[in-house]
Amino acid sequence: MVVSQSETKEVMMKVNIRSYPLNRMMSTRNLTALLIAFMLTPLILTIHAMLQQRYSQSAIEDNIFSQNRYRITSQQQSIKLEFRIDPAYIPRKPGEVFHLHKLIYNHHHTKIYLETVAWYNPPKNSDNIYITLKFDPTYLYSKGSFVTSTIFKEEHSYGDVMFLPTYYADDGSVIPINDGNSSREVFIPTEQLEGLNGGLTLKYEGFNLVKYERE
Repeated sequence: MVVSQSETKEVMMKVNIRSYPLNRMMSTRNLTALLIAFMLTPLILTIHAMLQQRYSQSAIEDNIFSQNRYRITSQQQSIKLEFRIDPAYIPRKPGEVFHLHKLIYNHHHTKIYLETVAWYNPPKNSDNIYITLKFDPTYLYSKGSFVTSTIFKEEHSYGDVMFLPTYYADDGSVIPINDGNSSREVFIPTEQLEGLNGGLTLKYEGFNLVKYERE
């Protein structure tokens, strides 16, 4: 069967005419979807910001510490912590630093890390071995507990728990306390560690176990 040139043009015109409404319809749908997305974006961002403000860890922490919509139901300076530092991670020369981030406690929705052991050389002062701890609590929205070096006082105020760790060598000998210590930071004069062949153990008593609930 032979199709004339005029018949071929007629078929092509019919195909183009039939396809045009479909293309137009898809373009309209895409345009509508983009318009809806554009209109909803500010609302979604607003809702996200509100949720962040209400449920984020930093927001809950701020509200607990300021006792804004939260109250402290109990607190006890009862948490003991003891851990050992391997001799391989005790600095032996100025400037030596070990970033360990070693988990040493994981209870009451709180993780505590042995974060850093470093040779600390302040200007016009004696050299020290500087040991730091990092607290990583998880705050729950309705109620929960956490371990901290903070103690909550009356009238929505708070301050640091004041106690010092005890530290001793592997042979059981106690190393003298340095007055510069705090509950999260330890300074050990390097001369106290001279001749130390083994590791070093730190023993804490008195971290605060805090319980809270939303009002």
